Amino acid sequence: MNASSGINNGTGTNNRFTSPQRITITVPAMTLKKLLKRSLVEGRSVSNLAAFLLEQTLEGDSQD
Repeated sequence: MNASSGINNGTGTNNRFTSPQRITITVPAMTLKKLLKRSLVEGRSVSNLAAFLLEQTLEGDSQD
């Protein structure tokens, strides 16, 4: 694991199937409210929804 970034580099290859990593974030109250509502509507946990939304947002990012 890279201590400065918290990214698990493993063998140095880009592997999307490495084990998930845990992070902690702080979000505005309204963002949490929207996440909670959407997670209930979609029948998924807030954690799962947040991870999904992050992945979708970063999927086309060329800075990885």
